[in-house]
Amino acid sequence: MPIQVTPVEAPEQHEMKTCPDQANLKPQPKIPGNGCPCACCGGPPADITVENIKKNGNANVRWIQKQDGRIIEYYVYGSEEKDARVLIQLNGSMGSAKFFSEMPSMTSILKEKNVKAISVNIAGHGFTSGDPMRRMGDWAKCDVEPVLQAEGIPNNAPLMVEGSSFGTSHAQSVMHFYQDRVTHVSLHVPAIAFEFSKELGLKDISEGLTGTGEYATTCFLKPCNCCSPIVFCCCSVCMPMSLGGADGLKKLKGYEEIGFEASEIMKHHSMAHSFANGLHGIVYNSLLGQLYRNWGFHPFNDIKVENVEKMKIMVSYGEKDPSSPESHGEYMANYYSEKCNKGGKLFKNVKPEEVVGNDKGGKCLVNHGPGGHEAHFVPFLKGELLRKILEL
Repeated sequence: MPIQVTPVEAPEQHEMKTCPDQANLKPQPKIPGNGCPCACCGGPPADITVENIKKNGNANVRWIQKQDGRIIEYYVYGSEEKDARVLIQLNGSMGSAKFFSEMPSMTSILKEKNVKAISVNIAGHGFTSGDPMRRMGDWAKCDVEPVLQAEGIPNNAPLMVEGSSFGTSHAQSVMHFYQDRVTHVSLHVPAIAFEFSKELGLKDISEGLTGTGEYATTCFLKPCNCCSPIVFCCCSVCMPMSLGGADGLKKLKGYEEIGFEASEIMKHHSMAHSFANGLHGIVYNSLLGQLYRNWGFHPFNDIKVENVEKMKIMVSYGEKDPSSPESHGEYMANYYSEKCNKGGKLFKNVKPEEVVGNDKGGKCLVNHGPGGHEAHFVPFLKGELLRKILEL
């Protein structure tokens, strides 16, 4: 039986002021953590300051403060033309929205294709306030909608969205909330919530912890739920995402063809920026038990078929990937191909112009290969995946 999902209403939004002055910042919510050792075992994070946003950002950085006091940091780059299309780009876990605006391969394509990109830092990453009890289904309304309002994007403007890894979950939130406006979707190594993978008979995500972030604690071990934040910080965050970790990109086949030092951008403008405001927010916003359960919407049942059939969708995934299981990408590839392509045909590893869509404007292109999570890293960094979705 399909899972019955009750959508969760997000708080009503209010008029936003882009880049408010430091003197005009309202008090920020003191949200307790779940035992992060960098915040004294459950204490709230320090306030985000305009000074630190500017110090750690670049010329593309912008921010707003919501009515509830939370700060949302985002970056605007690409085309500056008034008739430019709008693309929402979403980074993966432990990454930063700043990364996209630093990538010459992507910014040049955006200008060439007359696309204005807006990359929103997800909760707890960079200088976006944490939101430890959030649900994925609320995210587009709570954090994306006020950004689009602040940027003056018309309420009926078409939107494109690209998400990578953890960002694909947020991209699906955008697909759901803006489903009658979304024209293009790029899902790079995607994953779906636990309840849906169980319903569909797919493999669960096997990395990360099962903690939910639902408690503030002064103990590193919650009874009956082994969720030690200090272990999480040291093993799941600091080690794989240390500033030297990006050098592993250089070992990927084809890295030398990128044309610039993508590893340096990853280290200093993505990984470093994701930690710039401390580990606290990242910890309580990266527990899989919270963020991959109870989304509040069904990614396939609640995004209307008649809307999906009009979208141009690209799914890119790899083999034997524990972070974003291959079965998730495979299911999406087949589902969207059936809805968007003529006769439901699967177009895998072909050029965008070779895809034959349906008669409603939809198309689906699938990229699949060996290498797990890294299968399409080089094409992603070279901007090839971005070009494909924009040309689909």
